Amino acid sequence: MRVFNVVIAALILAPGISQAKAADQFEHLRDRLLSGQPTVSIIDLNQCKQKAGETTGAAKPIGGLLIRDFMITPEPNPKIAYANQHLTVMPDGLAVLELIQYRITADDRAIITAHRLSPENYKPLSDPRVFECPLGTGLHFEPETGIIPIMNN
Repeated sequence: MRVFNVVIAALILAPGISQAKAADQFEHLRDRLLSGQPTVSIIDLNQCKQKAGETTGAAKPIGGLLIRDFMITPEPNPKIAYANQHLTVMPDGLAVLELIQYRITADDRAIITAHRLSPENYKPLSDPRVFECPLGTGLHFEPETGIIPIMNN
């Protein structure tokens, strides 16, 4: 009977534990950013689902950036948002401005939207690509604790 009670308790508590973990990741990132701790965002598109836009090839990139500017929206749908823009050159030699927006939600997800714009007039060159990534695998934050070490060369 005791084993039965333990199994029932585990089944009842398991969903709450996974929700707490998700909230912990969101809250941990929020607390790090608000305390001014340098934080690197690392994305692995191989762990994400593409939701919109031209399909990416089989080899999906892994990349990262230091979160410098961010915005946090309050309840009832809290989000952490940040973005990155950079110039890149496509395989055909065309220069493009990429604007990548990151929205982190309290339910263990990140929505990443990548826009390709003309660097001359900022007009879209294609439909945006949208990815949904699980926190912890598709998108994670480093270092997990402390600050980013400074490399002295």
